[in-house]
Amino acid sequence: MFAATKQQLLTNWHTMRWVALGISLVLGFNWLVNSAPISGFLSLFFLFQAITNSGCLAGQCTPAAYNKIDDAEEITYEEIKK
Repeated sequence: MFAATKQQLLTNWHTMRWVALGISLVLGFNWLVNSAPISGFLSLFFLFQAITNSGCLAGQCTPAAYNKIDDAEEITYEEIKK
């Protein structure tokens, strides 16, 4: 369990993930300086998306599925005519 979480946190850091982290830091700074609760909520929202690699960042609206490639047999089809 911890290995999967560690892999999710430390791998696949693409550009939009870094942008979300930057937006989160800027909004978090604004929250601390101006006591703006909306900025705080948005900061936590973008931080969650950046850390967990979830959300629709760069067109990734679903989490990556685990692809297990195994040696599947070749499928043969039979044509049926009426």
